[in-house]
Amino acid sequence: MDEFKSPEAGGGQPAQATKLDLEVKVYPTQKESNILATASITLGGCFTVKGVKIVDGKNGLFVAMPTRRDGQGNFQDICHPTTKEMREALNSAVLGEYQRAVERITTRGEQAMQRSSVLNSLSQKKSQVADQPPAPKKSADRGER
Repeated sequence: MDEFKSPEAGGGQPAQATKLDLEVKVYPTQKESNILATASITLGGCFTVKGVKIVDGKNGLFVAMPTRRDGQGNFQDICHPTTKEMREALNSAVLGEYQRAVERITTRGEQAMQRSSVLNSLSQKKSQVADQPPAPKKSADRGER
């Protein structure tokens, strides 16, 4: 849960800080580009924003809200936080979840490298069998006739 200040119904003056439940799901990309992942954010369990991007920019990682192109070809935000506190809460939640996703992927990769593959296991068994002395040949026993 993250805190943010919400305006009162009539005034526009900041009210007390309230808790907002943020649920973030991050989907790392496989492509080699400056977009490292996409994310979806669920606010308060009742509103979802999809198409959020985690971008590796000149000054480091940043969160880019969903955009569309206008008639002149410029990008316009579809939705965005309206307060500094909310922007900080969203950025912190999204980048934190991205970091956890990267750590999970790294851990899985390390574990996979430590396990031997099926091909390696078969090669080892083949060399073990080849190293054993051959079994003595038996003459064919055809039984009594």
